[in-house]
Amino acid sequence: MYLFILDSLGNTELLLILAAALIFFGPRRLPQLGRQLGKSLAEFRRASEDFKRTWEREVNLDNFEKGLEPESNFLNSASEKIRAAREAAARELNSVFEAEHTPAAPAVTPVDADLVAPRNTESSPAEAAAIEQPKHEWL
Repeated sequence: MYLFILDSLGNTELLLILAAALIFFGPRRLPQLGRQLGKSLAEFRRASEDFKRTWEREVNLDNFEKGLEPESNFLNSASEKIRAAREAAARELNSVFEAEHTPAAPAVTPVDADLVAPRNTESSPAEAAAIEQPKHEWL
């Protein structure tokens, strides 16, 4: 019902309502009212979802007592998919945790001597001259 009211309002009407609320409540009280309104809407949404879940649970219990199959709706299938995904993530996390905490011997591979060039410990005269020259000091 509220969506129809907000759908019929345009930008200018919303700005006029906002300006009237700003004049009536003042700039200090308006953010507090907005927060309170947001909290109350979130609480109402949470309570309505809780009521909906309770209602569905009661209907399913009544159907179970009567011997009927519980209704298979998309919420049940979605909750089963979410539960399966959580279990898979928990299994993966446990396997990663176990792999991190089990001591493993480090793998050592031998190096082919033909692939490694020996290090040249002697420096060339050009490198020695580059090292000995002082660098410019800038202010």
